[in-house]
Amino acid sequence: MDLDLLRRVRRTAAVFGVVLAIPFAAYWGIGSGAAWTAGILWSLVNLHFVTSVVRGLFTAERRERLRLIILLLVKFPVLYAIGYLFLRSEQLPAAWIVAGFTWPFFVIVMKALGRTFMHMDERNAAGASQP
Repeated sequence: MDLDLLRRVRRTAAVFGVVLAIPFAAYWGIGSGAAWTAGILWSLVNLHFVTSVVRGLFTAERRERLRLIILLLVKFPVLYAIGYLFLRSEQLPAAWIVAGFTWPFFVIVMKALGRTFMHMDERNAAGASQP
């Protein structure tokens, strides 16, 4: 898996998550649709921060330690404080927040399974080895 896969996962999860929020809100109420969307946004921001930290730690270039420290100091307290506020909210059902938070991970698993069943990584490796 590469960073381009994570970019596609973020885009797919955001687009289809918003599309799914509409029938969820219509059927289970506006609070459920809003909680679903809030959970997705929370998860996508978390995934972006994790990707940035991993990219910063495992790079061939010189590491920017100050940038990594700032990322970690911002990610943990701010992101988890926002999550806490989401979960404490009376208007947003916690189950729908958690369901939205897990949606991008479901998309990652489905994309990885699709690549595996379609043997895309093997084809890409075979194509790259040929001149």
